[in-house]
Amino acid sequence: MRQPVKMMEVYQKLKKAIEDGVYPGGFFLPREVILAQKLGISRDTLRAVLTKLSDEKLIERMCPKGTIVCNSPGKIQQPLSFLLPCANFLAEGCSYVESWTSRRIHFGLSQIAFDNDYRVETVPVSPTNNEHEIDLRKLDFVNANSMLVVNGDWFRDLFPLLLERGCRMVFVYSHLSRRKADEDFINRCFRIKINSSGAAESMVEYFFRHGCRRIALFHRFISEPEHPTMGGYLSGLRKCGLTFTAWREPATEQLTQRSLKIQLRDFYEKSGGFDSLIVDPVSAKELLWHRNLYDIGLSEDIKIIISNDFANNPDTSSLSSMIFPYEEIGRIAARHLLSPDFSPGEQLINGRLIEHKATFAQESNLALV
Repeated sequence: MRQPVKMMEVYQKLKKAIEDGVYPGGFFLPREVILAQKLGISRDTLRAVLTKLSDEKLIERMCPKGTIVCNSPGKIQQPLSFLLPCANFLAEGCSYVESWTSRRIHFGLSQIAFDNDYRVETVPVSPTNNEHEIDLRKLDFVNANSMLVVNGDWFRDLFPLLLERGCRMVFVYSHLSRRKADEDFINRCFRIKINSSGAAESMVEYFFRHGCRRIALFHRFISEPEHPTMGGYLSGLRKCGLTFTAWREPATEQLTQRSLKIQLRDFYEKSGGFDSLIVDPVSAKELLWHRNLYDIGLSEDIKIIISNDFANNPDTSSLSSMIFPYEEIGRIAARHLLSPDFSPGEQLINGRLIEHKATFAQESNLALV
């Protein structure tokens, strides 16, 4: 087939796709090498097609960003896009704490989308849940009309790209380890901040009201600069006038039950003993997996609060937990993305304590009866 005929066929095909809204206004076309392969043509032929479409103001070539479709009345309705670390992240069998909270956010997001005749799409961006193995091609669809929910700074390697695309974004987070470096991105988002600092402070105050004076913290990531749980813990101690402080960050590469029990026992002995403990949900879940903490070597009447929402987790359901309204967070995110007056801003989300009287020993013994 002669080259001009082939070029015209591809031109008509791409033009129709743009006019039908397959490639809506603001959409970045796939990279040239990928699009040429998809259409079965050479890159030279593709460039001739793109030049003709550009001359007709249907696309705009924005080197080095790529080729963007110009806004047109025929564009299709954009979905609400919920970014995920990997394809199975929302699966019931996925054990990450973040996957459990993401399922709740997704549920709330879907409720509002359904009520407003929008759809929700999930967008996995890596094959392995590794923030350094993100496939940027999965975000070729992102354009100025896109509406994204980004849950946590796991996605921070994507911040420059998302900022460049100029889309609407809701960013859900509790802590930013590099806030100053990410300031441009943050200022473009509507931010939903989970008040982990206030939650930690209120947990300390709860223990104090119940007679505890040696309150300890056993929690992941608290060595990170300005970690909110660490800050709230220390602030709570100061408010209660307590001088005893004891904290330990479990070794994240050794999150096995045996290792955690050894670390917790060592922490207890070196601190001189504590009467109450704030523990992160991952450590609590692993420690109580087989409900056999009766041999851990701690005092049997230590009170415990899990710092995040595991009140409905069957492994820890009889222990006090701080919970956050993740379904409502999803609803808030959807309402802001769909608002005609969308603008950056921030909303603080507070937790509430679900109180149970069981201690570590009592929780463990429940399974021994």
